[in-house]
Amino acid sequence: MAVITDILRAKRDSKPLSREDLYRFASGIADGTVTDYQASAFLMAAYINGLDSDETLALTMAMRDSGTVVQWDKSLSPLADKHSTGGVGDKMSLILAPLAASIGIRVPMISGRGLGHTGGTLDKLESIPGFNVNLTLEQFKEQTADVGVCMIGQTDRLAPADRILYSLRDATSTVTSIPLICASILSKKLAENPDIIVFDVKCGTGAFMNTREDAGELARTLVRISKMSGKKASALITSMNHPTGLTAGNALEVQESLNILRNKGPADSTDLTVALVAEMAAHAGIDNGEELCRESLLSGRAMDVFVEMVEAQGGDIAAFEALPLAPVVMDVRASRTGYWRGPDALAVGNAVRKLGGGRYRVEDRVDPLVGWEQEVPCGFPVENGQLLGRVHAAHRDAAKEAINTISCSFRWDAPSDALILEEIR
Repeated sequence: MAVITDILRAKRDSKPLSREDLYRFASGIADGTVTDYQASAFLMAAYINGLDSDETLALTMAMRDSGTVVQWDKSLSPLADKHSTGGVGDKMSLILAPLAASIGIRVPMISGRGLGHTGGTLDKLESIPGFNVNLTLEQFKEQTADVGVCMIGQTDRLAPADRILYSLRDATSTVTSIPLICASILSKKLAENPDIIVFDVKCGTGAFMNTREDAGELARTLVRISKMSGKKASALITSMNHPTGLTAGNALEVQESLNILRNKGPADSTDLTVALVAEMAAHAGIDNGEELCRESLLSGRAMDVFVEMVEAQGGDIAAFEALPLAPVVMDVRASRTGYWRGPDALAVGNAVRKLGGGRYRVEDRVDPLVGWEQEVPCGFPVENGQLLGRVHAAHRDAAKEAINTISCSFRWDAPSDALILEEIR
């Protein structure tokens, strides 16, 4: 069996690695026998020389098998999950999980926290008083079986090799390697072990994949490796040049999610969520998935499932809706008459992060009340002086700075962005 130096030498010299080589590498990461400097050398060699499909699959499965793989009773199928590559105003998971459960698809969802300028599902959920994202895997399985949906954070037992490699990728400037991104995402999803995985791959200024070409390559890789692992999978490439929906910020996005679940939310967030659940339904053999979703939102079934999930995890919807606004709420008005295309997603994400709605360090605390709230959807004509939105902040100086950042990013009279750019199956 190859030792770690043999594996490093082979990848350095662009020679193919076997499944056994990659399992040895991942298990060594998890148990500490592979050092950080050896892991860093592997990441750089993989970044420079690439990993082919077989190597990407083997690394993904090896990282999955470095910890626990959740086992489900066959009677619970179909089980499905969604992964988004991260965006601004991306609250789709909060709506998608109960919506899918309401039409007969169980959703065991393990989510993350905010990363850089993008928001995190766990941070949003924790703005609901009492909501517990730290369930055990046993509790996770039980609630998924009983309620049809459960949303928690990653546990130490799932894909431990990924946590180490994930931190080293940032330190070694290998974050943008598509095979490494794919292995990181899928090792966790495959450890969660759904039957179906649907991907929302963001593309644009507020996404980690800025170009259509990079987003397409990542989406195709994720779908291909998922299928090679035995899962049903598809992806939507979606625009992230401006925020999705009308809000960015944790509590604001939860409130928008509640509005959508009550069939009163913005069209783009609603339409994208329905499209993603319809992908799940098609894989599950459920006919008319989009129609069923619309009916569930209209009837309130999806909202009922969300409330049941929140209560099962200790949360209090009434207490959430009684939360105060941030101490300072300041209006943002149009400086001209014209066709307003909206703010730039990256500018909004950075502004909300600086307001305290995101993190610069892991240990930073998040303020759930701050953020950006649009009054006018992107792509509408407005009059000079018309209210476009509001900044929610902890103090006036922070609000003024955020207003300046967001206002300077406004786009006028530019071509409209399509919401869904491409479907990959």
